[in-house]
Amino acid sequence: MRRYAKVKFILLLNCTLLLTGCFRRDVTYDGDYPELFSVAIHSLLGARGYEVGHLSLPDIRVISEDNHGRVLFSYREDTISSHLIIQKVDSDYAYFYPHYNFILGRIQDVPERDIEALKEMNNWNQPVSDRSEFERVPIVRLKEEGPIPREILVEVCHEIFPDNPDSVRTSTQNVSGRMPFLRVDRYGRSVYFRSLSLGTFAVIFQPDHSFDLETGVLEITDINNYQTELRLFMEANGWNEPWDE
Repeated sequence: MRRYAKVKFILLLNCTLLLTGCFRRDVTYDGDYPELFSVAIHSLLGARGYEVGHLSLPDIRVISEDNHGRVLFSYREDTISSHLIIQKVDSDYAYFYPHYNFILGRIQDVPERDIEALKEMNNWNQPVSDRSEFERVPIVRLKEEGPIPREILVEVCHEIFPDNPDSVRTSTQNVSGRMPFLRVDRYGRSVYFRSLSLGTFAVIFQPDHSFDLETGVLEITDINNYQTELRLFMEANGWNEPWDE
């Protein structure tokens, strides 16, 4: 009887860890819009590509398309709700304007004027610009972990937040779920997201996987309106600038 109770407890514990998203889950997107999925998970801080609580797919809906192939769509995953615009697609990649290709907020609560402003910032119904202006991301159906080894992510997490209980519990087994990857630049810099009880943060690594405690971490002041804040942070860390070791 004791052995049965112990097994039952272990199974319950594993289920709890699963449902709370402590461990990375390989949930493949098998919906109709992998190009939209790819833009969303590389644009939105904290996006994992699946619903953590139920391990279900995110909700992606096409809203409209302009005369040049741009698509306005909505993406919802757990607490993340957003409208995004994709500029173009080829066989392997999806293209979007960095930073200002999305607005956050519950789909039903976003004013129409904000949707129109998003369209204007993304040249809605204008000829498509040269692709060098865009961010380019691979079209995928599974959110990748990112280039930084788990051991370095754990070390940096403990360095930034040494006294936070969530950081103390972060390990190589659960760091991918606790610190999701956003995207890389043309030279290998990468951005990650960390949410804690004391706040939400963006963390940037250089191409050699190094991290600067003074310049490489940003506390997000408004999780529903961080586009400019994140852009300035990335630019200050040399985003898309040539890398000199």
